[in-house]
Amino acid sequence: MPQTSVEVRMEKGLAGQLADSGYHDIITRINNSKQREDVTITAIDAETTLTINGTAFTVNAGGALNPQTKTELRDLLIAAINSGSEPVTASINDADQLYVDADASGVAFTAVGTTNCTVVNVILNELNVPFGVLVVEDTTGLADERAHLPQASADITTAGKVAGVSVHNHSVEQNKGGINNVGYEPQSAMDVLREGRIYVQVEDDVVKTGPVFVRFVAGAGEQLGAFRSDADGGDAVALPGASFKTSASAGGLAALQVNVD
Repeated sequence: MPQTSVEVRMEKGLAGQLADSGYHDIITRINNSKQREDVTITAIDAETTLTINGTAFTVNAGGALNPQTKTELRDLLIAAINSGSEPVTASINDADQLYVDADASGVAFTAVGTTNCTVVNVILNELNVPFGVLVVEDTTGLADERAHLPQASADITTAGKVAGVSVHNHSVEQNKGGINNVGYEPQSAMDVLREGRIYVQVEDDVVKTGPVFVRFVAGAGEQLGAFRSDADGGDAVALPGASFKTSASAGGLAALQVNVD
């Protein structure tokens, strides 16, 4: 059940800590982090094979269908994977790219670009969710109780997809061995703030009342669901209904007001 108020006992200084003792709407979600691979088609008019867990998914064998574009090959491959029996789901990423996602948290798979495609890991299986980052619903709206780190811009911009911000939990911190091992483990229950004010660690300098962006593409040393002031070359997107209530330098803590629809 949502909580209408929470007593804040700690001083400012922790990501995911509630920023005041006013109204806070907090829900519980299960950390459902799942593996994701990004597959890129590398040539037009060519037989294309992606091998998943040893099962070969081949489209345009011998060039028989003769698609003229990488997009057509992408769509054929998505259809083949989704009609197969491997525990994965394929979806569109870009004109020449598709995502392959594990169907559930904890289910790992191996994807190999056998012919005319390459594979790059986007999300490792079984990720911890740090305190003070954005998490999104597995399904649009509140249809289930599972959530994960954002993996696409639509996770953040689609109405009903955002779950909220992961809240610092001292019991979890103690169980994991102190503040250097913070966060919610896979398949564990997370406290998630939907409405209220919370401290978050920011990636770059942010200013009070400035725009709030959330990272959905993470490279080395970057964190999915982290907050910043801009799109970072298209790797982050604006979060509706959010605003910074304090300024902060890169790596510092800013008070963030969230109001998830």
